[in-house]
Amino acid sequence: MPTTMTITDNGASIKIQSVSQVRNIMKNQIIEVSVIKTNIIKIDIGQGALQNVFILFTEVTSPVTADAGALRDAINDMMANSVNSGTVVSSATEAKQDTQITRLESGLTKQDTEIDRLTSINNAIAALLNLAGTIDGKLFYEPMMVDESNPNIIYRGFAPIATGLANPSWAILRVTNVTGVISYQWADGNKSFDNVWQDREILAYA
Repeated sequence: MPTTMTITDNGASIKIQSVSQVRNIMKNQIIEVSVIKTNIIKIDIGQGALQNVFILFTEVTSPVTADAGALRDAINDMMANSVNSGTVVSSATEAKQDTQITRLESGLTKQDTEIDRLTSINNAIAALLNLAGTIDGKLFYEPMMVDESNPNIIYRGFAPIATGLANPSWAILRVTNVTGVISYQWADGNKSFDNVWQDREILAYA
């Protein structure tokens, strides 16, 4: 049976309901609603790329819209007003803005924590590489390329020197979020600089 989904304006929140799950997202938590990959709606809730909400346009049965752009606009229309004690009020109040700023700061704190965690991993990798005497461990401190355009996936590309995106000289790290579990996997299961950055979505990771 095909997956179906409905999106409903619940006043202060937006209700997203599928066959297996119901999720209510507070409107003041939403930073941006956009279209990615042509037919996927991304709802940015300010908690980092792996925590965003992604909706496949073709699965949405209500509201009925012509395309992903129209669905995005429909969701934005839902956010135009919220309900407070039975009275419709503008969502752009000072209190709501303060709440949104607080959530943004919370999201940035979580991102900083994730960066610190990755830095620790990178430092550990760098130490091992230096001990092995293979390459300069500093190569893994910061990626040369980062792709956050896929739902619940981040790709990070590392290269020993500046190189072309089509050259087989990249080590590629894939970070995924599956039901709250964060996984770190390398292309081909290793950190060798022998992959093509442009092929990152079709490579085997382990």
